[in-house]
Amino acid sequence: MKKGVLYTFGASIILIICFIAFVLPSSLSKATQQQEGLVFGKYNGKKISYEYGSDFTELLSQYAQMFRNQGIEITSNNQYTLYNYAFNSTVIKYAQQEALEAAGYEVPQATINRTLKNYFKDSDGKFDMKAYKQADASYIENLTKSIKDSLYTGRYYDDSYGTTFGDKLLFGLKSPEAETEFLEKFGKEKRAFTMVTFDTGNYPEEEQLKYGKANPEKFTKYDVSIITCNDKDIANKVMSRISKGQITFEDAIAEYSEKNYSNSEGKISNNSQYQIQNILNDKSEISKITDLAVDEISPIIETLLGFSIFKKNGEDTKPDFTSEDTLKDVQNYISIYETSVIEDYFADIAEAFVKDAKASDIETAAANYENVTIDNLAAFPLNYGSSPLYDAMDTNTLKVLATADKNEDFLKKAFSLKLNEYSDPIIIGGQIVVLQYTGNETVENSEEAATSNFSSQIVEFDQNSSQTVVFQSPKLENNFISVFFDNFYNY
Repeated sequence: MKKGVLYTFGASIILIICFIAFVLPSSLSKATQQQEGLVFGKYNGKKISYEYGSDFTELLSQYAQMFRNQGIEITSNNQYTLYNYAFNSTVIKYAQQEALEAAGYEVPQATINRTLKNYFKDSDGKFDMKAYKQADASYIENLTKSIKDSLYTGRYYDDSYGTTFGDKLLFGLKSPEAETEFLEKFGKEKRAFTMVTFDTGNYPEEEQLKYGKANPEKFTKYDVSIITCNDKDIANKVMSRISKGQITFEDAIAEYSEKNYSNSEGKISNNSQYQIQNILNDKSEISKITDLAVDEISPIIETLLGFSIFKKNGEDTKPDFTSEDTLKDVQNYISIYETSVIEDYFADIAEAFVKDAKASDIETAAANYENVTIDNLAAFPLNYGSSPLYDAMDTNTLKVLATADKNEDFLKKAFSLKLNEYSDPIIIGGQIVVLQYTGNETVENSEEAATSNFSSQIVEFDQNSSQTVVFQSPKLENNFISVFFDNFYNY
C-alpha cells in the first residue's frame, strides 16, 4: 500500500493508533462465538490474531475509526475490506519490526518525550505541565506506547524511503547525479512510424493444401479405442485380465476407463495422427499405435492424463485433400501447432513489399498486395513495459499493438532505424508488420518538475516492490480469506 494508507511517518506527522472499542454487530459476525482469538495467519511464526490487545485488533480499530471519520458506515458490504486492510497492515508492521530488531534499533526516550509534549499544549502552543499531570495515568501509558510504536516503524520507513525536511531529502536511498541525468534524458526522443500490417488470418487455402500433401501422415485418421487409467498398477491389472481372456477390451472400457480421450464407448473421436500423438507423454511412441494391425492391442503407453491401452478397430483412413473436413483439419493443425509456417509465408511477402515500397512508396506498393492495412503511429518514446515515468506508446487503438510495449524485437527494430528506413518483417500480435520511421519529436520538461516526479514515483515503486516481496515471503502464512469467510460471512 502507498504511504498514508497504512501509516504516516516522519518528523512532522506521527500517526497514533487509536484505542477505540471496535465491536461489530452480532448479526455480521460469527466470531463472537469463538472462545479463543481467531488466527488469520502468521509472519515468521508470529500470530496475526483477532483478540483483545493484538496488533491486528488495534489496527482494525484504527481503520474502523478512519471509516467513521469519512462518514462510512461499517456494514457487511465493506467488512471484508476493513479486515483485509488490518491484516495487510499487520503483516507489513511485523516485517518492518523484524528488520528493525535485526538492526538493533531502539527509539530514544528523548524522542518519545518530545513527541509526547505535543499532546499537552496550552493556547499559546507551549507544553502545559499541569495538563500533563492531570491526565489519567492509563491514558499517558497508552499514548506513550502508541508514540513509541509509531516512531519505531517510522524509522524503518524513513530509512528505506526517505523523508523531507524543507526542500531536503533525508535518509532513504540516494540517486547519484549520473542516474538522475539518465532519467531526465531518457524518453525525451519520440519516434513516429508508418506501420504496414499483413493479416496472417488469410493464409491461402492452396498453401494449406500444399502443406497437407507434404505431410499426409499427420492427417491420417485411425479407428482406435482407448482405455485410460489414472494408476499404472490398475492399467497393468487391466492388461493382464485382457491378455488372459478374463475380460474383453470393450468390457474393460466400461469397467476401468476414465474416458479422458474418448466417448462413452471408448472410441477416440479426435483421431488424426497428430491429435493422438498430442495426448502421448512421449510423442515418439506414436508408432506403437499407428503400426497396430486390426484388432491388435498396444502395450501400456503413458498419456498426459494417466496410462492408456489402445486397440485398433479398423483400417486407417488416408487424407482426402479434396474433402472440406480434411482441409479444416490441416488448417486447424497449422494454426495451432505450426504457426511459424504461416508467419514465414507472410514474412516473405512482407520482404517483397519492402522492395516495392523502396522503389516507389508505401501507398503505391500496398495497392499491389491483398489483406494489407496501413496505419500511422503517433510518436512514442522507447519505453519498455510502458513505465509511468515517461510517455508511452498507445497500445489500445490497434489490436496488433496490444503487446508491442513488451515486444523486444518490435522495439529494437523500431528504434534502430534511420529516418525513412524500413524495418525487416516483425512478428507481433500474431501478425506480420513492417515499420517505416517517418519522424521524431523531443519532449521538453522543466528540470525541477522532472526530478520531483522521478523522486516521488520511484519511492512509490520501491514501496510497492518491498510489499510484494513481503507478501510472497515464505515467512508469511496467509489464511485470511478462509478464516474470514468461515467466521465473518453468513452463507
